[in-house]
Amino acid sequence: MPTKTSVLIASIASAVLFTVAAPTPEASAASITKATYQTTDALNLRASATTSSKKLLTIPKGKSVVSSYKTGNWYKVSYSSKTGYVSGSYLKKKAAVKASTVGTSFTKTNYTTTDSLSLRKSDSATSAKLLTIPKGTTLSSSYKKGSWYKVSYKSKTGYVAGSYLKKKAVVTASATGTTFAKTNYITLDALNLRTSNSATSAKLLTIPKGKIVTSSYRKDNWYQVSYGSKKGYVSGSYLKKTTSSSASLPPVGSAADYSGTTMYVLVPFNDSLTLRSGASSISPSIGTLPRGSVVTVTNALHKTKGFVAVKTSDGRYGYVEATYLSLFQPSMSARPLVVLDPGHGGHDVGAARYGIYERDIVMSVAKLVAERLSKTVDVKLTRYTNDYYPSLTDRSVISNAHKTNIFVSIHINAASSTSAYGAENFYYRGNASVALSRNLQNNLVNSIGLRDRGIKFGNLAVLRGTNAPATLTELGFLSNANDRAKLVSPSYQQRYADAVANAILSSL
Repeated sequence: MPTKTSVLIASIASAVLFTVAAPTPEASAASITKATYQTTDALNLRASATTSSKKLLTIPKGKSVVSSYKTGNWYKVSYSSKTGYVSGSYLKKKAAVKASTVGTSFTKTNYTTTDSLSLRKSDSATSAKLLTIPKGTTLSSSYKKGSWYKVSYKSKTGYVAGSYLKKKAVVTASATGTTFAKTNYITLDALNLRTSNSATSAKLLTIPKGKIVTSSYRKDNWYQVSYGSKKGYVSGSYLKKTTSSSASLPPVGSAADYSGTTMYVLVPFNDSLTLRSGASSISPSIGTLPRGSVVTVTNALHKTKGFVAVKTSDGRYGYVEATYLSLFQPSMSARPLVVLDPGHGGHDVGAARYGIYERDIVMSVAKLVAERLSKTVDVKLTRYTNDYYPSLTDRSVISNAHKTNIFVSIHINAASSTSAYGAENFYYRGNASVALSRNLQNNLVNSIGLRDRGIKFGNLAVLRGTNAPATLTELGFLSNANDRAKLVSPSYQQRYADAVANAILSSL
């Protein structure tokens, strides 16, 4: 039987043994040189340096973490806004990348990013990140250090890893081009108008998606077009030929230059239009032009508000009020007259989203409606170009001056919420206006598949001032992605136009 003394000695020895075998974490904790590690497997970030502590999150395999403190085999790191400890058994120290002291200048070259990559302050993976550059971005560089290229992006200049850059092929401008029949195209995306037929030539401006441009000359796949006041080249990869068959209509979004365009005098029967020596109603008369007279526009339509310079068929030059001109030849026998009012215009672009303007779309639709109607009725538009803004009163005056049978003001809606969508129509007075609104609403809903928002009373100036049966139609919401996709589509614009035209014809 052991004595009390021998039991006491054994107990003390056992306590000493276990103390030596199980050191506390604090005993081996230490600050270490800050280094970057890569996770070799998915591993848990824990609240403290033990496997029994709370798991904060799981760090995926292959991620980089930085540590400057460890306790035992546990490293203190931060990941995704959480700070805790990870097991060193699943970390591999990354080789330090030192910034190169000497760089190399070279000819400025364009590169495409093959993945999203960090723009860093200096030529090192451990330097501060300025921002992230998306995949597919074009960057220019003329200086590098080691495998790091100096670039600028979104007002920031720094370095990116060359392993994520691909040199863009240099496109040499072709010396000769091809002339072809003047054709209208729609831009499929925002695209750059450049000084020559090369992606490396100077950019003049950016043409928004959904714009109509006209070309009759190309070099390789580069088409010469004009937009705004600039003339240059755009890539044919972002152009689609429009379905419109009318060569006489200038492209939507173009300047109001109708030089050389044939127009027709549209006045009531047994009336005439005064040809004046200047662009003013008080300028002396130099003759009169009866209904249906053919004139050729010799300057920009609406260059002087309300008047346009013309040449008559017998060679006289003068100015006439644009109110009484139409692109569509009027009948010399009695036919109904429809006035189409493309909303907004000029400085007033109406609803706008992502560089797409209500002003431009309603102009396109109105012209398509007019082309369809002109075979059956006389047609007048309140504006023919996007750089002209007739006031709300002007629009009513134009309609009232022509003893109009039907007046339709064409618009597009917008809302702060992207969930609002569909078509609606407004009327102000009279059963005929209500019936017209209902016809338009039914045709738009049934033909286009739009949500039916109904017809409504609208105390709107353009309707109040118009004597003829009148409606203001909202074709959809530019703020809604589904409606917007239809509104910018040339094929859908034709469908909108057909729906409006059918409603008008059934209302006469």
